[in-house]
Parts: sequence; C-alpha cells; structure tokens
Amino acid sequence: MKKYIREFYEQLYQGQKSARMHGLGGRRLALELGYPAGLIDLLPDVIWEDFLSCGNVLPYLNPRLGDRVLNLGSGAGVDSLALELLTGARLATINLDAALPVLDKGSRLVKKFFPAFDFWFVCADGESLPFGHGSFEWVVLNGVLNLFVDKDQLTAELYRVLKPGGIVAGADLCRRSTLPDYFATEPDAWAWCMSGAMSQDELSAAFEAAGFTTIDMLPENMDEYFDRMLFSFRKSR
Repeated sequence: MKKYIREFYEQLYQGQKSARMHGLGGRRLALELGYPAGLIDLLPDVIWEDFLSCGNVLPYLNPRLGDRVLNLGSGAGVDSLALELLTGARLATINLDAALPVLDKGSRLVKKFFPAFDFWFVCADGESLPFGHGSFEWVVLNGVLNLFVDKDQLTAELYRVLKPGGIVAGADLCRRSTLPDYFATEPDAWAWCMSGAMSQDELSAAFEAAGFTTIDMLPENMDEYFDRMLFSFRKSR
C-alpha cells in the first residue's frame, strides 16, 4: 500500500491524476479551511496549485526565531511558507515528502519567490526519518497521518525527532463510525486519507501511547463517516 500511495501522489503532482474531481486543492480550499485571505494573496498562484491540506494548522504553531520545523508530507511546502510569512521569524524548515516531483517543484518555487527562506526539501519515508534524536521543536502533519498503515511506527519516529516539549500540529480525517469493509483494501481510499482514518479516541490514544500529551483536538463534522480533525500533541519532557 505504501508504494501505491507514493506513486499515486507522484502521478497527481505530475498532472496524471486530478484532485479537482474531488473538489480539492488551491486557493479555494485554503479559504474554506480558514487560511487568512491576506496570507493567501502573498503566495503566487503557481504555489497554490499543489495545495491539498486537510485543515488549517497554523493556529497551533508558534515558533520562535531559529526554531527547527519538520513539515512531514509537505507537498510543495505551502504550510511552511505560510508559517514563515505569518510569524515573521526566520525558521530552519525541512519539507519532507515521499513524492519527489512535488519536492522538486517546491524547491524551485521557493528559490524563485522566497530565496531568503532557509528551507530544505528531503525525499524520505516518514516511518524512518533521516534525522537525529531531538532535532525539531515543531512537526507539521497536515493531511498525512492517515496515509500511514503503521501509525505506531510513525508516532514513535515523531517522538524521537522532537525535542522535549516539542509539538506535533496536524489535521486529518477521523472516522465517526465503523467504515464499510471494502475501505480496508481500496487503494484510492487509502490515498485520499479515508481508509487509514482512526476514531478521535484512537487518535488521541495512539499519540499518548508514544509518549505525547494531548493539547487540543477540534473536530468538524463532514459527513456520516468522517470528521475533519485538527489536533496538537506535546512530547512529554
């Protein structure tokens, strides 16, 4: 499933698949999720083309000058740009994704439009992060958690690379009830973050089992099966 999801997003970012049929993506989605209109206007259209986030995690992020931020499953790095523009703080940001085409595009766009930003683009697997213990103060996980089948391995890696007191801020779907059986083996449902969705209680329990403390969980009802969930967790000291 991991290989299918990676190839799915590679094709998506190369224009071989379309997100528009799902009503997703771009400036319109950013406005619907509550990204500030003034911020949206600061980024050129070409950067918004690959915006596929699940929620607005910016209110959960309050980095200071020099903080290290890992945007895991970053896509083109829109949340990283938004965070730096909103805070006005120069951050050390790593955008990590398994889909190389969008990292290539994101890197080119940042160099063109925001050359002063200290951004790195890394192609790697979130279940085996290529960073040392305590490397980051912040992890962004926007529309990515449900792509992982082995969430215990992912949360263990997030705990490892965060400094004591570090925060994971994210958004993803949470299931409201038991999903039909076919979701478990439907590849596209995995790629669209549905099949891997946990309940709210399961999400909180997964992070707490890894050593995190729950800061906040904010659900927004979408349909009979799913809530959009904003969440933040702190690494216990």
